[in-house]
Amino acid sequence: MLQEACRLIDYMAKTRHHLHRYPELSRNEQETSRFIRQELAAMDGVEILNLPLETGVVAMIRGQGPGPSKVTALRADIDALPIQEQTGLPYQSAHAGIMHACGHDGHAAILLGVARILSSQRFKFSGAVKLLFQPAEEQLWGARHMIEAGVLENPRVDTIVGVHGGIEAEIGKIGLYAGPFMASTDRFTVKIKGVGAHAAYPHRGKDAMLTTGHCIVALQGIVSREIDAVEKAVLSICKINGGNAFNILPAEVEFCGTVRNHNEELRKVIRDKMDRMIGGIAAAHDCTHQLDYVFGMPGVVNNKDTVEKLAEAARLSLGESNVTMLSKPLMGSEDFALYLQSVPQGCMFRLGIAGPNPVQLHTATFDFPDDALPVGAAVMASFILETHK
Repeated sequence: MLQEACRLIDYMAKTRHHLHRYPELSRNEQETSRFIRQELAAMDGVEILNLPLETGVVAMIRGQGPGPSKVTALRADIDALPIQEQTGLPYQSAHAGIMHACGHDGHAAILLGVARILSSQRFKFSGAVKLLFQPAEEQLWGARHMIEAGVLENPRVDTIVGVHGGIEAEIGKIGLYAGPFMASTDRFTVKIKGVGAHAAYPHRGKDAMLTTGHCIVALQGIVSREIDAVEKAVLSICKINGGNAFNILPAEVEFCGTVRNHNEELRKVIRDKMDRMIGGIAAAHDCTHQLDYVFGMPGVVNNKDTVEKLAEAARLSLGESNVTMLSKPLMGSEDFALYLQSVPQGCMFRLGIAGPNPVQLHTATFDFPDDALPVGAAVMASFILETHK
């Protein structure tokens, strides 16, 4: 299968370069969706489903071979990030302040390559394959929108597989992990309310800024001192707003951040510990506080059986040495988790994109490597051909 996918590398690379040059932000992927529909419409045996989606595309390929009528969904995300590109590539983003810095151009190109492979080999598999080109992953909104639009129904999806490029593996390899793989993502905003004062006379006010500083330092003690050391959790404070002059103590300071972990029961525990700690510090400084804590995306929990089947199919395509079981999970988050709550038989795999000088995702110099495209397409196509027979 890898050889067959390699024959499509020019097509997939050209497709990716087009998507990279014309990126669109979450929930604004109209031209991206139009382009994907155009490509799918040119393939024999690909049915574009008419679903109530603002953006994004869902298509289906019905197998013609004998065997069970199971349904598998393959998912790729299509949205870009609000980053000014600095790669200098010939196909660098034509849209100021927007770029594909997370590899979604590569994911979409891979799934279009898979569509071409499977549409030409319908007689080799049974059942049906749904192709999900999902919008708004970066906002952790798109999967919910897709599910509500009915992408998992009519026919009902039995298994789902997602792909995401990652520097955890080299180009030519994939990485797999069974069980809790990616973290939940919660966000919080804290308001510390005091009494404003002239900076020369701080004793006449109640210092919200000083209180905030103590909160920021103390909150790091929750993970390091109040959570079992074997648990995977992180609490990061990423933004502070307060004050409008160098010599005035503000009456209110706001800070916000995120909490990530792999244990659903731990999420509420951390929230309650934060509220207790912030409240105590605020009271000690004669201030008050307000904690707005939003329980966001759950964690991605890969089904062990699906991981094993995907690994087996990948080994047939890539060879034993190119299929790696990752030694540890990731603390990043993915709304692919929502699909797995509805379709327990599923997993997300990491497609190796690490080269000699790997570039971090979500940076202005990131570019998805074209050499990884046929690897991803081969793995996904092989999974269908091996499990739909």
